[in-house]
Parts: sequence; structure tokens; C-alpha cells
Amino acid sequence: MHPLIQEAIRITEDPGDVVFIGAVGIFLQTKATRESQDLDFAVAKELPAEMLDEKRYFVRKVKGKEARYTPRGYKIDIYTRDVSGIPVDRVVAAAKDIKVRKGATIKAASVEVLVVSKFRAAAKRKGTDDVDVRTLAQRKYKDIDWNVLKSLTDSEIEYQRIKSQMDALHKMQLKF
Repeated sequence: MHPLIQEAIRITEDPGDVVFIGAVGIFLQTKATRESQDLDFAVAKELPAEMLDEKRYFVRKVKGKEARYTPRGYKIDIYTRDVSGIPVDRVVAAAKDIKVRKGATIKAASVEVLVVSKFRAAAKRKGTDDVDVRTLAQRKYKDIDWNVLKSLTDSEIEYQRIKSQMDALHKMQLKF
């Protein structure tokens, strides 16, 4: 089993009800893996620092900023308000339970949440977000509920941009 998924199982057991986004969310939804050094997840309620400290999730200063780590040394980013502009309560409500092994289920952000959040992130920075968008187009295009995706966008223009780019990426993949 992929080390990030093993860590995701432990995180699910530790602080509890979390929804994975980022590399783990993409992996859970598509089974496509990529290198990542951190685990990103959303929570409906803020996790108290005391509880995280008690469970040995520690804080380390990196480049002048404080970062939280699991007891096993994986960096984590905890989203409590929004994920790329999508309110966290919508991310949690739309999450999918994905069985990763007998007796272990992990929550992943829905495909629609991942598509919108990855498009928004890709527009701001270059890198793995573009790869994630292509992966979603190649592996999950047919599973997208376009009405749900549209409800997550800020405007008709944003929706049409995402839809047309996903259509193009999906068609390109079919030619190979």
C-alpha cells in the first residue's frame, strides 16, 4: 500500500472525521499516484491544538513558518474554512467514502470538488495542479456530475472555462 495512504488511514483513526484533498484525494478517486510530501485534508470542525499535541502531532518551524506534522513525520495542511474558495462544509458534505483495505475506509473530496479546486489552484501556480487536472480528465471525466460542478463555481464563465478545458483534455486522451 502507498505510504501516503497508510498515513491517511492513521490520520483518519487519530483526529477522526477528515476529508482528503490534494494528492491523497486524487489518488483515492483515480488510483493515479504522484509524489507528494504532505497530506491535505479538510475538517468540518477545527481540530484543537491541544488534541493534536496530545496525539503527538507536532509543530516545526520551516522557513520562518510553523508547520504541523504527524507523529510519523508527514507534513499536514488542515483546511477549516474553504478549499480553493469552496466552503469546507460543502467539501465535507460531498465527500466520498473509499474503501482502501478490509476494515479501512477513507473520505476523499468528491471528483467535482477536486476538479474545481485544482483548476483554481492551477490558475494561481504552476506545477502538480496541472497534472492533477489532466489525471481527473483522463480517469474521472465520465463520473463528473456537471450540475454539481456548476454549483461549486463562482460564475457561468468559470464553469464554461472548466467544462471546455475538461472536454478538450478528455478528447485528447481518447486519441492516444
